[in-house]
Amino acid sequence: MKNLKIFTSSLLILSLSSLSVMSEITPSTPTNLIQKIASATSFTSTTQNNAQSIGQIQNTTSSAIDSKQIRKTVNEDAKKFGLLINEAALSRLTGEASTKKQMVQIGGPKNIYEDKRDLEPNLDTIVYDTGLVTLTKEAGHYNNDNTNTIFDTTAGAQQARIKVYVDFKRKVLWGDIESRVTLSGGSQMTNTYTGGSSAITSLPVDKELTHTLVSSTGKPLATASEPWPWETKHATTSLVRADGSLAPYYDSSERADMLKNISHGTGGDSNVYIGARFTTSGSGTPGQSTASFEATHAATGSTASQFAAGVVRYSATVETTATKYKAE
Repeated sequence: MKNLKIFTSSLLILSLSSLSVMSEITPSTPTNLIQKIASATSFTSTTQNNAQSIGQIQNTTSSAIDSKQIRKTVNEDAKKFGLLINEAALSRLTGEASTKKQMVQIGGPKNIYEDKRDLEPNLDTIVYDTGLVTLTKEAGHYNNDNTNTIFDTTAGAQQARIKVYVDFKRKVLWGDIESRVTLSGGSQMTNTYTGGSSAITSLPVDKELTHTLVSSTGKPLATASEPWPWETKHATTSLVRADGSLAPYYDSSERADMLKNISHGTGGDSNVYIGARFTTSGSGTPGQSTASFEATHAATGSTASQFAAGVVRYSATVETTATKYKAE
């Protein structure tokens, strides 16, 4: 399997042009490895199906615009830019129930700006920038990290910055996350990871970008070695779901790879999983960005429940202002 990862990493630019799904249908098991690699290296669409997502998104967004305004913006932008409306995602964003059917689009031409790593912003590009923010440790279902502490607990030791470029005319989104991770007893590791571009096919926009930071080198893990992320995306872009269970994987070997990757227990590689999540209802509206760092105390070979119980998470969620790009 590792050899297949190395072979297919060179094929990232081929992407998934044959299937575009704008629905709340749980993804089936992929038939090829390119689909999985794209999830680990580019901004990808998310699906989430629990009540927590409604509150998380709406808590920030509703402070700036109400549900009627969100729907008005989505309808206007969908018509203006020729996009579909993801009714399920829109209902989550507004907190309103909907009886409308999910929308699925099969086939269609590939967006020529998708899966690029060299796109440049222009005067039509909207920039969402969190600036440097401090991440704090989460409680609830997450490990308290009091024993054999993984992360430095000093205030400001964990910081991140998410910058997202959205171009509705080209129907594409791209961006990066700067991470400043400090492990217990270690020095701060600073990196900026740029994700490949992702086509915008429906509104609201809801994308995520994840990667591994290698603690022994302070650099991102090579793409060919990156464990595939969870099979079902959900509210927090996290290894742990809202009910405390482990996010499901394609199979047990993928789960084992991820566990070894970010385990700080026996047999683990002691790395950190970096996450970025971005949502916005349309052009010019505020966005919401969430940065997260995660690792687990669970040793390699642990069960799914042990894996989840050992996860430590630092995060920060902020509202981001839509700013027109200005040429330097």
